[in-house]
Amino acid sequence: MKNQVLLSVLLLLFCKAYPQQGYWQQQLHYTIDVELNDKTHSLDGFLKLRYHNQSPDTLHFIWFHLWPNAYKNDRTAFSEQMLENGRTDFYFSDKEQRGYINRLDFRINNSTLKTEDHPLYIDIIKVHLPQPLAPGAATEITTPFHVKLPYSFSRGGHSDQSYMITQWYPKPAVYDKNGWHPMPYLDQGEFYGEFGNYDVRITIPDNYVVAAGGELQNAEEKEWLLKRSDPPAKPKPVKKIPGAPAKKPAPVAIPEIKSSAKTKTLRYLLNNTHDFAWFADKYYGVLYDTLQLPSGKIIGAFSFYTKETAATWKNSIKMMKDAILFRSQLLGDYPYNVVSIAESKMGFETGMEYPGIASLWPVSDEKELDLLINHELGHNWFYAALASNERQYPWMDEGLNTYFDQRYEEWKYGTKKPGENAPGIFRNKIPDHAELAIFNTLAAERKDQPIQTNSEDFTAINYGVIAYYKTAFLLTQLEHQIGRGRLDSCLRLYYQQWKFKHPQPEDLIQVLRENAGQDISSFVTALNEKGKTLPATQGKKKIKPSFLFNLQETHKYSYINFFPAIGFNKYDGLMLGALVHNYNAPPDPFRFIAAPLFATGSKKLNGIGNLSYAWFPQNHFQKIEARLGFSAFSFLEGVDSNGSKIFGGFNKIAPAVRLTFKNKSARSTKEQWIEWKTFLIGERGFDYVQSSFDSLFYPKKGSEQRRYLNQLSYALIDYRALYPYDINFQLQQGKNFYRASINANYFLNYAKAGGASVRFFAAKFGYLGGKTTQKEFDTYVYQPKLTAVRGNEDYTYSNYFFGRNENEGFASQQMMMRDGGLKLRTDLFQGLQGRSDDWIAAININTTIPSNILPKIIPLRLFLDVGTYADAWDKGSNRSRFLYVGGLQLSLLKGFVNVYAPLVYSSEFRDNLKTVPEENKFFRKISFSIDVHRFSLRRALQQFQY
Repeated sequence: MKNQVLLSVLLLLFCKAYPQQGYWQQQLHYTIDVELNDKTHSLDGFLKLRYHNQSPDTLHFIWFHLWPNAYKNDRTAFSEQMLENGRTDFYFSDKEQRGYINRLDFRINNSTLKTEDHPLYIDIIKVHLPQPLAPGAATEITTPFHVKLPYSFSRGGHSDQSYMITQWYPKPAVYDKNGWHPMPYLDQGEFYGEFGNYDVRITIPDNYVVAAGGELQNAEEKEWLLKRSDPPAKPKPVKKIPGAPAKKPAPVAIPEIKSSAKTKTLRYLLNNTHDFAWFADKYYGVLYDTLQLPSGKIIGAFSFYTKETAATWKNSIKMMKDAILFRSQLLGDYPYNVVSIAESKMGFETGMEYPGIASLWPVSDEKELDLLINHELGHNWFYAALASNERQYPWMDEGLNTYFDQRYEEWKYGTKKPGENAPGIFRNKIPDHAELAIFNTLAAERKDQPIQTNSEDFTAINYGVIAYYKTAFLLTQLEHQIGRGRLDSCLRLYYQQWKFKHPQPEDLIQVLRENAGQDISSFVTALNEKGKTLPATQGKKKIKPSFLFNLQETHKYSYINFFPAIGFNKYDGLMLGALVHNYNAPPDPFRFIAAPLFATGSKKLNGIGNLSYAWFPQNHFQKIEARLGFSAFSFLEGVDSNGSKIFGGFNKIAPAVRLTFKNKSARSTKEQWIEWKTFLIGERGFDYVQSSFDSLFYPKKGSEQRRYLNQLSYALIDYRALYPYDINFQLQQGKNFYRASINANYFLNYAKAGGASVRFFAAKFGYLGGKTTQKEFDTYVYQPKLTAVRGNEDYTYSNYFFGRNENEGFASQQMMMRDGGLKLRTDLFQGLQGRSDDWIAAININTTIPSNILPKIIPLRLFLDVGTYADAWDKGSNRSRFLYVGGLQLSLLKGFVNVYAPLVYSSEFRDNLKTVPEENKFFRKISFSIDVHRFSLRRALQQFQY
């Protein structure tokens, strides 16, 4: 480290450093008095703002941010973005959990100022000045304000009586050479603030510990803090021992610390900064020490934590010192007099930076805490001192900071070993930076975005992978190109030249161009590129076998992966084999997956697989994919006249082409595609012949019968978190018939978790060349029906069945959610299935049960199916026009497996079932489905957040 710093200093002597010609920025001075009311979770404050117009322009108004209003209702930019990113907790929050700012009265010289709402955002307001503010002039604006603190959905708010006071006061937007920059509060997308000095007085109940970004001015309060190294335990409810007298609960409770009736007022000063945040908790412990920076300056370091994390945080001051000294030696001194960290439960499980202080989620691993402290405190250089417009250019903070994070981890813990945190079997398969594998996958599929993308325009995953890690990787490549010492000197010069200013991307690029000593055009170009993997593939990749998978050095190798595979059905029995695939990250254009399986029952070689080739065009289509699917399994078992077991089965080849349309916005949650698929199916059943020995009929293998089915599908799917839906139009054509259908699904979210799923299905069936008795018989299995489909009616063999042709036992109770989906088994009543060679229509509804009735841990639902069909509307028909089934549904594995118990149903069903008592028993009417055909990888991935 010392040698690197010495080299950086020597190189710096030869670096070019030019003053910013014509550069200017506004200057502010805040005086804020605020009081916390922990009974109402609110703030009452008074702001006095001195605004110096140092621009060359005359100002007639000032835009102010009122960011607490982001939590006011479910129509704010914050609420909308949370939904887009898959979170519904704020949208469905109670009124008591929301927040706002009001009681504003902007004045100059005690005269009320005219205000104007922003046309789009309720958390921005325009304050008109009574007199134009000329260049070089200053004015003083005052206003009282009241803040109702929200629950901690995002960065600020409260969790019970633990307070995170961030983005809390009326704050002017930045005015720079590009004009005004008013911006709504967002969860994904940080900030851009004017520099100024803060003088803040906080009034709070006397027994609260306050952690703030500024320098505490109360000597007696600092003495009290230094005595808080052992934090009090948080309250726990009294646990009653079963059978114990009610008046004598078990003495295991930890009582709550009541808020003091006495208050205290604490004063904090913080200069050359653009924000002020503070945190308050009655249960904080405090660690403190001083730290000498490379220049000799001594600063104070505070760590605020709770009893629950004390063991992990015991070395937090040492971690803070390491983090501060690391960047100070490379870039220049830490910019403030005090540095603090505070444990807090925000709306996300990482951390958040503010000038002079960082809030950290209560992690339990020391190394994880160390790296989190390093990252968040590192923002004091690339966010607090170098105040770029992070909403517009997140990479200028997050990307540069992540680059130094990786340097810090290497310095402190040594070179990171690939997959060091993974289980042993995966340790040699994970790259040292797994984020690179994610990015390369996105880039290969043209789902990545340029580094120079606005925060709010990034997809949720790209915001982390690209703004943070791709930028860091490009800087590492630049380091390899020009040398670490040279890059360090450039970034050190950048910090010194732009500290306490607002650098733009071109300012950083100019420093690099003039001081790198080499052409850095490839780095600059890469900031605006997409669709390229890193590092780039050189030449043809070598094929390499791998067990399970391998994500290492995918720019050199194309892996063929394999691992054991098993399967089972009632006819083939247990099947053993291998799964072979080349599904790698990033994906190759040509991909295959195949699972050859030897059946121990039928002694046959079965299997399933898919071959595909994908193109990712620049325009119109997101993806064009040609596929060839294939499968072969048994579906019948018998004993021939010789006493030998024989088996019938199918084989299927299904070529297809799918065109997936490109969305206008990368953040769109919609998917839209059109597909042509042809099923080429061969089936070998049994012929029955009479034995001359005993005159009985025995099965023998029949000849293979081949058929085809053409299928054209159009799908529109919206994976949005709130009220997702999908619609699928399908036209099928086979020998002598056509079948057109629509299948639509809609999910209605409930406010208190759960929701109702609504499905609509309708189908029209017709004959090609006119209807005949033979055609009616031949197309019977294709005709839509109201009751759910059984195994022998899955005419495309698209779903998994234990026993496709079983009429008794457990396997016979399996069904498939297709067609009308009425979940009642009417196997013995062919005329009671609502089958039609004209049309059918049905609605299926299922709903979760409120948690006050049934605990959420029990995945029980209610279902109701209602359908009708053409025959019931024929003139003179005595059939019920509408059939219905309702009951209980047990959903397992995220709805992948469902068990249905019908409890109420149409009289037509009920009367017919009474004629067969053995079929009318409760357990015989139970059915289940394994919905393989409805599996969606995108839906599965939505269960995880990057």
